[in-house]
Amino acid sequence: MRISHLLSALLLSAPVAAEEVVVPAGPFTMGIDHPRATDEKPSRQVYLSAFSIDRYEVTNARFAAFVAATGYQTEAEKRGAEKADSISWRQPHGPDSAAAPDHPVVYVSWQDARAYCAWRGGRLPTEAEWEKSARGSDGRLWPWGAKFAAGRANLWGAEDGYEQLAPVGSFPSGASPYGALDMAGNVWEWCADWYDANYYATSPTKDPQGPETGRFKVLRGGSWINPGPVLRSINRFEVLPVERSPYIGFRCARSHAP
Repeated sequence: MRISHLLSALLLSAPVAAEEVVVPAGPFTMGIDHPRATDEKPSRQVYLSAFSIDRYEVTNARFAAFVAATGYQTEAEKRGAEKADSISWRQPHGPDSAAAPDHPVVYVSWQDARAYCAWRGGRLPTEAEWEKSARGSDGRLWPWGAKFAAGRANLWGAEDGYEQLAPVGSFPSGASPYGALDMAGNVWEWCADWYDANYYATSPTKDPQGPETGRFKVLRGGSWINPGPVLRSINRFEVLPVERSPYIGFRCARSHAP
């Protein structure tokens, strides 16, 4: 059996149902006031309506089910980029590699992530929703608490048995207050928002949606290639929406009826 056919069979045989956690309506502290903070300030109270967010990062198995059901082609496939560099979400480490069903899907652009979430009846989380999902309402800096703790995330330099990506949910002690896993490390996660370094100074304090336009999209959470400080729940990063990388994945959110 060809490796591509074997991979497809393995991916499609894995569970695809998404498990969500509920983030209740209410205020939380977004950002931080710190002399060395740049785009993370000012700290302020933001009120969010109730929503749900995936407990886990979207896996290769789930993304494969989406592709099989819809015939979706990634932006890279449409441009021919996957053939040019022999790297894709199916073969994230090159032509002789295979995507593990329970690993987070990578090499997906912002639009690819958005399309998957829409197929599921959801959407990408806003930057504010992502931050509340990760740090809760008590102002903590990491999903598990106020201080960094080893062994709670897949990150650079950790002796955790994973050279790169880890299966989703491998670090239950790193769960957020609402039960979301891998909000720190493993892969950076796409958010819905355009990026603006100064957005916090003028953004709405209820259900902010991000700037109307921009050049870059927001990433959150850090990845396996980053050290602990980068994994703080307040840390912001920006990339072009067409970016695809072995460090970038996503999870979906869903609005609740008013």
